[in-house]
Amino acid sequence: MQKNINSFQSLLNELEPLAQYRPLLIGIDGRPCAGKTTLTMELADALNAQTIYLDEFFIPQKLWPKDAKPAFPFFYFRYNEFLEGVKTLAQGRPFHYFSHDWDKNGLSAEPTIITPDKVIIVEGVSALNPELVDLYFKKIWVASDRKNERAAVITRDGEKNILLWQKFYIPSIDLYCLSKPWERADILYAGRGVSSFD
Repeated sequence: MQKNINSFQSLLNELEPLAQYRPLLIGIDGRPCAGKTTLTMELADALNAQTIYLDEFFIPQKLWPKDAKPAFPFFYFRYNEFLEGVKTLAQGRPFHYFSHDWDKNGLSAEPTIITPDKVIIVEGVSALNPELVDLYFKKIWVASDRKNERAAVITRDGEKNILLWQKFYIPSIDLYCLSKPWERADILYAGRGVSSFD
């Protein structure tokens, strides 16, 4: 049965009893600027967990297809690598990858190594992809206010990338959301602009 949770402590109370299991994956999904990353960081600290962010698999715009258009799976991520990495961890095996370095807009010099000996949190829009959803012990959808989404993106990223958001990112996310990923979640968590589910 799906639960609605409004506070971090209530969510932590729900997850802490699971921390004994290995491999233990938690999926955190939601729309842009919902509060996924903040929640992931807080949970990672509380549960001593490792994290994988979909954003780490970003592909620089110069490498996008010339005929790029909104799509799911997202063309602007190394999406298959992300999927296979999560599947590898769910099988109890380590996952090595080179994350996107946002400062130099290319791959990091050193690999990231995620091992199944700790709790693993998988975060990003489409973390609850049907291909992955059965691999998680808990599936969380961070609910947010759609009306203020554009303003939240500008506040976080600035005006410089808003055209990319309007032309590619938001329409691609809308395509993913046609599958109603929140219905695949065990927990609906109150994110940006959602104070309560009451």
